[in-house]
Amino acid sequence: MVTRPLLPLAVALGTLAVIAVALALALPARARGRLPVARLHRLTALPAYARVRRRALLRGLALLLVAALTCGFALAGVSRPTERETISPKRHLRDVMLCLDTSGSMIGYDAEIIEAYARMVDSFDGERIGMTVFNSTAVTVFPLTDDYDMASEFLQDAYDGLTTFGTEGLDFLMATQPQNVPGSSLIGDGLASCVEAFDRRDEDRSRSIVLATDNELAGTPLFSLDEAAGIAEDAGVRVYALAPESWYFTTALDELEAAAERTGGALHSMSDGAAIDRIVASVQETEARLTDGRTVTLFHDRPLVPLFGAGLGTLILLVAAWRLKL
Repeated sequence: MVTRPLLPLAVALGTLAVIAVALALALPARARGRLPVARLHRLTALPAYARVRRRALLRGLALLLVAALTCGFALAGVSRPTERETISPKRHLRDVMLCLDTSGSMIGYDAEIIEAYARMVDSFDGERIGMTVFNSTAVTVFPLTDDYDMASEFLQDAYDGLTTFGTEGLDFLMATQPQNVPGSSLIGDGLASCVEAFDRRDEDRSRSIVLATDNELAGTPLFSLDEAAGIAEDAGVRVYALAPESWYFTTALDELEAAAERTGGALHSMSDGAAIDRIVASVQETEARLTDGRTVTLFHDRPLVPLFGAGLGTLILLVAAWRLKL
C-alpha cells in the first residue's frame, strides 16, 4: 500500500500520463507521422498484416504491463515496506550475590577472590549477579544485574583497588571501615546485608550468595554468623562459602561450613582449583526454569524485493526500447 507522503507523487504521475495520452490523441494525423493512403482497406485485409498487427498489439500490451509493474514496484520500494516481529526473550530465574570480606585478614586473598568472581561471571548465562563488600560495614559495589560487561568492569576496578590499596580503581578499605563504626570483620552483619540486597521478593527465584571470608571475627556484630544464616535460610537464600585454607582457625571454618550447609549450600576451599566450577554448577542446578522476558516489537525494513522488481522492469523496458528502436 502506498503511504500518505507518496500519494501526491502518484497522483501527479497519473495526471501527467493522462495529459500525455490526451495530447497524443489530439495531434493531427500528419503531426503524428501518419499520411492518408488510398485503398488502405485492401492492405489491412491481408492475413500477413493481421498477424503483424496482432503481434504488435500483444507486444504493446506486454510492455504496458511491464511498465505498470515497474511503477508499482518502485512505489512499493520507496514506501519502505516493513515486517513486524514480536519477540519474548527468555531469562533465568536465578540471582547470585557476590559477598566479599575486605577485612585485614583477607587482604592477601581478596585480589585472588576477585579473579575467581570474574571467572564465575564468564560462566553465567542469563543469571542476575550483584556484589557487596563488607568489613565493619557493608557497601554495595553493584546491584543485581544481567549486564555482564558492567559487572566485569566493576570487578576489574575492584581488582585494581585491592592490588594498589585503593590508589587506583575502587577503594574498599576506607569505604567498609568508617571511623564511627567500631569493630572489624563483622561476618554476620556482612552476610545479613548481602541477604537484604536481593530484590523482587514476590517472585519465585533461585537466590544464592558466594561468601568469601575466613570467618575471623574481630568485633561485636549486630548479627552472629548463625543468626545471619538463619536470615538467609528464611529468605530461601543458599550460601556458598569460599574460604582460604587455615591450620590455626579450624573452629572458625567449621562454624562457616555449618552456616553454609544450614542454608543448603557448602564450604569450598580457595586452594581447590575446581571450587569455582563446583559453585557455578551448584548455582545453575537450582531452579533452572526459564521465564518470558519483556515482550519487544521490532520493525525490519524489507525494500529489497520491490526495488529488485523495479530495477528488472526498467532493464526490460530499456532492452525493448533498443530492440524496437523507440
